[in-house]
Amino acid sequence: MRKFFSRVFRNRAVLESAVAKLMLDIILYNISTFIAVLIRFDFTLRASYLHIDDHFGILENLFFVIFNIAFGLPFQSFEFTSVKEITDVFIAIAFSKLLAFPFGYILGVRQNFSRGAYFISFLVAFLLLSIGRLSYRVFYEKRRKFGNKSNKREKNVLIIGAGDAGEKLLREILSHPELNYRVIGFLDDDPRKKRTTIHGYPVIAEINRLPYVIDKYAVDVVIFAIPTASKELLKKVVSLSSSKNVEIKTLPAIWEIVSGRVTIQDVKNVELEDLLPRASIRMNLEPVRNYLNGKTVLITGAGGSIGSEIVRQVVDFGPKAIILLGRGENRIFDIERELIENKSFDRVIPVICDIRNREKVYKVFEEYKPEVIFHTAAHKHVPLMEKNPDEAVINNIFGTKNILDASIDFGAERFINISTDKAVNPVSVMGLTKRITEIMVMIYAQKTDKAKFASVRFGNVLGSRGSVVEIFKRQIKETGIITITDPNMERYFMLIPEAVQLVLIAGAMANKGEIFVLKMGEPVNILEFAQNFVRLSGKEINKDVKIKIIGNRGNEKIKEELWSEKEVVLQTENPYILMISPYLFIAPYDSLFEKIEQIGTVTKTYNKEKIVKSLTDFIDYVEGNIKNSSTGEKLL
Repeated sequence: MRKFFSRVFRNRAVLESAVAKLMLDIILYNISTFIAVLIRFDFTLRASYLHIDDHFGILENLFFVIFNIAFGLPFQSFEFTSVKEITDVFIAIAFSKLLAFPFGYILGVRQNFSRGAYFISFLVAFLLLSIGRLSYRVFYEKRRKFGNKSNKREKNVLIIGAGDAGEKLLREILSHPELNYRVIGFLDDDPRKKRTTIHGYPVIAEINRLPYVIDKYAVDVVIFAIPTASKELLKKVVSLSSSKNVEIKTLPAIWEIVSGRVTIQDVKNVELEDLLPRASIRMNLEPVRNYLNGKTVLITGAGGSIGSEIVRQVVDFGPKAIILLGRGENRIFDIERELIENKSFDRVIPVICDIRNREKVYKVFEEYKPEVIFHTAAHKHVPLMEKNPDEAVINNIFGTKNILDASIDFGAERFINISTDKAVNPVSVMGLTKRITEIMVMIYAQKTDKAKFASVRFGNVLGSRGSVVEIFKRQIKETGIITITDPNMERYFMLIPEAVQLVLIAGAMANKGEIFVLKMGEPVNILEFAQNFVRLSGKEINKDVKIKIIGNRGNEKIKEELWSEKEVVLQTENPYILMISPYLFIAPYDSLFEKIEQIGTVTKTYNKEKIVKSLTDFIDYVEGNIKNSSTGEKLL
């Protein structure tokens, strides 16, 4: 009651609306008594059986007003009447009738009282109040539908999942005619639901029949409405519809709709990160704690996509301190604030430093003496490095050399280098420089017995800055044209969390310069990837978005590899990670370092052809002077 009066007196519009609805309910409630008496006595009105204006009638109406308000009936919006509102009406009338009935005997209403008419009045009152509300909702929805009618063609919508979420989604779609959605029906694998209907819309077939149903009913939009389903089922739906020109949308996970309310705003486009051609990987990271707990950790490129995610995960293993090293002040500032404010970690050391600045790098190591180094800083855009090979060499090779030298000189325990699949049989400047950094890590690892060194090879990291996903999103937004180098191009894909897990686990397994690779499944055709991306973005190919083949931008490989034929690949104790054995160098270490310095000398000429030749000459020299660390056989 207090809630009722507070709402009433706070807003005059609420007061007027509530009073009007209450008065309407009272009128219908009493009309039901007239109708009940007519029905009971063969449509002969016997006024003495009405009991509307005597003590019993006044008491019954008083009870009805009390329960009407107690169940909030005056505050219900008739235009959104649902099962809950109808249930509240039923309970309010039932309580009113049940409590008033014994008082009738107390007040002496025994003559001219028909229990049959009283029961009929309960049913009629429920029907009148319910039908009134439902009729208003129908009128409201029809008015909205015709009032918001647009000239656009209605999109045929198919809902995957005939469960609670699917039913609620259907009601939301029906209540939003401005969407121009026309629901065709449902698909569901539950045999009990086959040939049933939900609000008049049929469960057409099982999910395997999706391609057939899309064609038969000219489906434009497929909405996946099974929040509890596995990603494998979602991938199946995407695969079945991949050759069809349809939008695919999904509902949030069940914990996001735990309140039970699914609205049309909750429907979202499928995220490509959830649609890898394999299950996403989650590893046990407990071995990581053994080498990070209580240690000072340095992350180069700490403001980047990978570097910042490494920072976020490292902090959970109780490091003594984290050094955030990067040359972009804004990104370093952001990740520092995130650690302090979101993680309550204040043992963070932000350092603005370019890894090419050898003196500054050494100053950082001298002052903070990091024990674990994750080296993510690098130039990695293939076409850009083709045009600027000197920068690729100075940053990727000699910047890495600065960090490696400092790690050795100041007694670091572990060094993990981030590489790429483009380092395998490299043809691009970026690939060549990253291949050389892998070799350098092996050289340094075998020069010292104090530190453990390793590299990790990434595939394309979805969601990272500059990744294909980010490029596609920007192209769709800005021009509506997605550019593809070659229709036959294939790439391996991994998620940012997977990439970071690989880095952290590699730190636990590192020893003498091994290269670790994640099992990423089969490579993905980029053209098919782009087509799926367009569809999953809610767009139509050749209508909303065009795909343009632009040709090779400069030494881009059509198909990437994770290892070369010369490399020895072994399974690790981790089922998701493979290890490439480090090489044993036949040539003296001094000659290797001399040739690295020669690359630096050539780079200062800024002659692109000479720089590239110096890189390939070094790799050729190394590969002619190494042997298998497992068998001791020379690799030719």
